[in-house]
Amino acid sequence: MYTGKASGDTVAFECEYIGVLHKYILKSTAKRKLVGTVISSFPSSLNIKTLRNELLVVSLNKIQSPITINLKAQIGNSNFAGLVDYGKDVISFRDVVSIGERAILNTEKGIVFKNCFVRPTHAGLSEFSDTAEEILSSLRESRRRGCLLEPEITNKGLLDQFIAETSENNVRNKDNIRFVRRLSHSLLKMCGRGPGFTPSGDDFICGFSFLFNWLTQGQECPPISLPMKTVCDLTSWISFKFIEYYQKLIVDEQIQSLINSIGEGRTDRFMSLVSTLSYRGHTSGIDICTGITTALFTFVDRFCGTELLPKVQSISTEERNRREDQHL
Repeated sequence: MYTGKASGDTVAFECEYIGVLHKYILKSTAKRKLVGTVISSFPSSLNIKTLRNELLVVSLNKIQSPITINLKAQIGNSNFAGLVDYGKDVISFRDVVSIGERAILNTEKGIVFKNCFVRPTHAGLSEFSDTAEEILSSLRESRRRGCLLEPEITNKGLLDQFIAETSENNVRNKDNIRFVRRLSHSLLKMCGRGPGFTPSGDDFICGFSFLFNWLTQGQECPPISLPMKTVCDLTSWISFKFIEYYQKLIVDEQIQSLINSIGEGRTDRFMSLVSTLSYRGHTSGIDICTGITTALFTFVDRFCGTELLPKVQSISTEERNRREDQHL
């Protein structure tokens, strides 16, 4: 068994958790089997494109996800820098996964992670509607330069346009099928737009489509299902896969906790997690949270008769006015 210590030029890691999407890797095989190829490498994580055309993330972080293998912390070998390069093959053999020539993952004791969601209630949604101003305040305080709430030139006006179109869509289209079709069209305009490893527009799409599809389960309303070939043409493959996963309700445990706080009617928990998630990536975390909040307000406006959606737009309007005042 590999112990997580270096042996010559090879470093062995212990697999702690493995996402349910890749649990097939746990099956011991007597033959060497190609799993996929490394398409990007960072000190604490690797992105792998599998032969099944799925994204596999190998991570030294603790956040679990259906698409991630979480490794136990190393002593003296705490990251992948200089260990794994782009283009290296990922091969499964017995209870071991090798990545290139120098990284080995022992999967024997890996525990499978899968999502578990709390269903929302009318009372819980009412609680969130009543505290809309506080929720928006938490978004305002957590925004970062370049996000949709404080945009730069590559994503300027995107959020305002989406909210304006969705508000009009909600009034004009009483038929839910037409409403979702127009909603999907508006979301597609954000694809590939903005800064970041995953563009801010894509992160917004992830958050919005996930929450909308989660809330409309059991409703007489179809889910958002973007034309994925078009999405793939508009953005990077990794960002495309995240949009696909979020649409299918496949998310990491932090996003799962954020969603479950809505199901539990825990606005305090929701706002605390927004603050935590805002530190994810350059703008990814706050843009995902903005998408989730916008979807929440879109849903309650349509099915509960509120008028909350324009309040999201007010944040970016305030920021735009503040910048204009600074230039006077």
